[in-house]
Amino acid sequence: MSSAEPGAGQQRLDDYLRRVTEIGQRAEETQAQLKALRADVSSPDRSVAVTMAPGGRLEKLSLTPAAMRMSHDQLAALITETVGRGQAAVARQVETTMQPLIGGTPAMDFLRDQVTAAQQPEETEEPQQQQQRRPSQRPDDDEPFGTIYR
Repeated sequence: MSSAEPGAGQQRLDDYLRRVTEIGQRAEETQAQLKALRADVSSPDRSVAVTMAPGGRLEKLSLTPAAMRMSHDQLAALITETVGRGQAAVARQVETTMQPLIGGTPAMDFLRDQVTAAQQPEETEEPQQQQQRRPSQRPDDDEPFGTIYR
């Protein structure tokens, strides 16, 4: 063995440790960026506004007086749609933030799949559930609206 080999081995080890330290620092920076991400989204008519945090957490919901003039079904649908758009927006931000750290890896592919799924409208089982429901033949005295579904 020559005397240069131990020095070369030490150099490789030092390079490796430096890269590990850099990756750790980038991971900490990315974590801080992720915690700060927010998506502010409004409905097209601006009657509903939401602030979404990473992970799809609803942080703030705002309603204008115009929202209060909608039927409860219309308002619920508008809130649901706005929250969904907010979730998709924050998911895109997460993907962009994670790209420098995990881009080109299976982890990034998984994250991208999750973002794509968040942007797709959820399929509901409502039509199937409605087919299974039918008004009972007798009103239930405990039911405030008189008709129950079984």
